[in-house]
Amino acid sequence: MKILIIHNYYKFRGGEDEVVDYEKKLLIKSGFEIVEYFKDNNNIKGIFYKIKILFNLFFSFSTFFEIDKIIKDKKPDLAHIHNIYPIISPSIYFVLKKYKIPIIHTIHNFRFFCSNGFCLKNGKICIKCETNSIKNIFNICSKEKKEYDFLLKIIIYITRLFNLFKKIDFFIVPSDFIKNKLLNIGISASKVIIKRYSIEIPDRSSYLIRKDLLNYFIFVGRLSEEKGITQLVDAFKLLDPIKLIVLGDGPLKEELIIKLKNENISNVQLIGYIKGEQKQLFISKSLALIIPSIWFEIGPLTAVESLSLGVPIIVNNVGATKEFLINNYNGFLYEADKADSLRNVLLKLIDMKEIDYYELKANSLIVFNKLFNEEKNFEILVKLYKNQLKKNKVIEF
Repeated sequence: MKILIIHNYYKFRGGEDEVVDYEKKLLIKSGFEIVEYFKDNNNIKGIFYKIKILFNLFFSFSTFFEIDKIIKDKKPDLAHIHNIYPIISPSIYFVLKKYKIPIIHTIHNFRFFCSNGFCLKNGKICIKCETNSIKNIFNICSKEKKEYDFLLKIIIYITRLFNLFKKIDFFIVPSDFIKNKLLNIGISASKVIIKRYSIEIPDRSSYLIRKDLLNYFIFVGRLSEEKGITQLVDAFKLLDPIKLIVLGDGPLKEELIIKLKNENISNVQLIGYIKGEQKQLFISKSLALIIPSIWFEIGPLTAVESLSLGVPIIVNNVGATKEFLINNYNGFLYEADKADSLRNVLLKLIDMKEIDYYELKANSLIVFNKLFNEEKNFEILVKLYKNQLKKNKVIEF
């Protein structure tokens, strides 16, 4: 079976990009032939290219003709789409359907109704654009990219008005939360399949490190507004000497460096973007992974990575992450809008007896094996592919 994988990589690599790379690796390992159509935001350089991107947001002729050629030359059986903005554009749907290529679309964010993809405006949750109306086109979310935001809102409005989503045969989502958001905008439940993110089973040699040697908490992710990293740093400023390690890169990096220096915050350490075994080692030696996102996380890969290492997670009550948590079983839930809630959870974990802490760690592995079993999740993907090729629209998982 030949699969055409389509993805627009982000400037700052995150979980979505890692999911694409890992799924591609699994498919190749399992004998699938992969045809790639990848674009990268790091290649958007120069004012003329940026203007071209803006004019091609809805329909990129480059994408249309490039995919047309790929289909003629490579003859893929099926297309699996991830992110299409800003370079690829919805023109991808038209050219694929021209050749009656089945389309599977994995949803990683809320850009099917929200222009910034985060349901976030001025640091607050915003779901106004769930309703598709002309007035919501003027509900500008990004102060820095007003023109881009406005154009993308028009495109989303047109896409929904003319129901271009009907060109997509099936949607894959990593959580019940994002599935419900799709249903809210009119996507049929029969076209939405839940497939949790999966990762390769890591080295767990650090699993039994004594609790008294685990002396820090960890944040892993993009350093950007929606991830809640600024609020987390502010919280740890008041928790000195409790230590926070930050792994990641993003638009707030320089701002955070200045903040740590100017406010003399010595218990927070910015490591930068690292991956693979080095990242796993940092996570495995932490007391817990904290996910403080202020947007509706739909299924963060960092939670999966942490649980795979037997490291408890600390998450707030915003979005889908709480689907991966049984409070006081494999981690702790805190209330995002209450300053003392996170502090109390951190102190509770620090004061926890070693035997109770290692029960949390053992439970984390149990939850990982139940929800994120690689074999089970990959079987869902393969079954979906095969059913599409047979044109069997009734799928039971």
